[in-house]
Amino acid sequence: MAFPRIRRRFRNSPLVERLPQLRLAAVLLGACLALPALAQEPAPPGAIHVVTVRQAITTATSMYIERAIERAAATDAECLIIRLDTPGGLLEATRDIVQILLNTRVPVVVYISPSGARGASAGTMITMAAHVAAMAPATHLGAAHPVGLFGTGDDGIMAEKVVNDTSAFIKAIADLRGRNAEWAITAVRESKSITASEALELNVIDLIADDLSALVLAIDGREIRMDSERTIVLNTTAKPVIFQDMTFRQSFMSVLANPNLVYFLLIIGLVGLYIELSNPGLILPGVVGGISLILALIAMQTLPISYGAFGLILLGLAMLVAEAFVPSFGLLGFGGLASLLIGSLFLLDANLTDLRMSVPMVLGATASVGVVILVIGRLLFKSFRMSPRSFQSTIVGQQAEVRTAIAPETPGKVFLNGELWNATAEEPIALGERVTVEEAEGLMLHVVPAKADAALPEG
Repeated sequence: MAFPRIRRRFRNSPLVERLPQLRLAAVLLGACLALPALAQEPAPPGAIHVVTVRQAITTATSMYIERAIERAAATDAECLIIRLDTPGGLLEATRDIVQILLNTRVPVVVYISPSGARGASAGTMITMAAHVAAMAPATHLGAAHPVGLFGTGDDGIMAEKVVNDTSAFIKAIADLRGRNAEWAITAVRESKSITASEALELNVIDLIADDLSALVLAIDGREIRMDSERTIVLNTTAKPVIFQDMTFRQSFMSVLANPNLVYFLLIIGLVGLYIELSNPGLILPGVVGGISLILALIAMQTLPISYGAFGLILLGLAMLVAEAFVPSFGLLGFGGLASLLIGSLFLLDANLTDLRMSVPMVLGATASVGVVILVIGRLLFKSFRMSPRSFQSTIVGQQAEVRTAIAPETPGKVFLNGELWNATAEEPIALGERVTVEEAEGLMLHVVPAKADAALPEG
């Protein structure tokens, strides 16, 4: 029988009156999220498509380029130009992009621009995989050697295997496109970097163009060898230029692919949930922690995360929590901080990406998390050890006002400290009289008439 009452309360709720506004807000929110997709009108056939990559190479970048090539192919585009400025990125995402460029039916031009831009590491491999490789003045490419965790080369068999594999990969690309394979290998093995003019002289790129308009004019009439059986000639004169932007999802995933941001979200999420679980009802730490942790887990799917290191982070947090409740003389706390620090430093698999963790941020976050968890844990432990306090001893002797008459066999009600209490007495006490609490049993008060000079409590 409770359901009709619930329905009546829901109908009378102010929330129901605002349902039209809430529906409108939901529609507007959905429209805003769909704007990036709706803003792109159908491209005319034979147009020149342009995409811009000015970020680290991640899975989102791979999705962006793949979608752009599919759209260009669907409209019989003359070519696709990728304006590139990148410090490097994920090796797996780079391989995906290179594979897409080597197998596309649309001519692809990679253009390192504007002046001052770079096509480092992963950008070098993508540039050499293009049908036409171009650079703006005062740009550079190279330094494709796989880096270690903190930006230096790692010694050992695994590092040597990664270098050999990457060298063979870039040599195969250079041989297929007829570019300088010898320099490509030195870019991987010796981290060689060259300027635009040097790249043109060494047959690493095909041309230098000041800007996009100059590039479109420079590639007009250029013969492109698509595969062993097909060669085409670019005709870019007077062709419309179509710019393809990232979708909202691709932009969002691109931002989340920053390993420092992922680590920050992970730490905030774990600490926020710990604070909420240790202090139920605060709500805000739980909401912020839950959202941060979910975002971190989503982003971890796009990064080469070491789940063994992730396990060390969880173990470190568990030991820090246990330190507050177990007298380990600091062993659990020290072990927890060490586990948290080691797990944080090795969270990213450095053999598969050029992206790096900020060591100062990791050290600072580890110290901060340790202090926060230990302080909150100590306070929580002290609260558990405190002996329970009864309200009964604090109200005995206080005065109250009778709100419902009291008879020897009939309890009444008294007003005390802003609250109504059930009360009994051995003699009748009329409404409005003052009484003194003589004893408290559970939620029942035993009262007696107050003395004439007793002060009436406020309220």
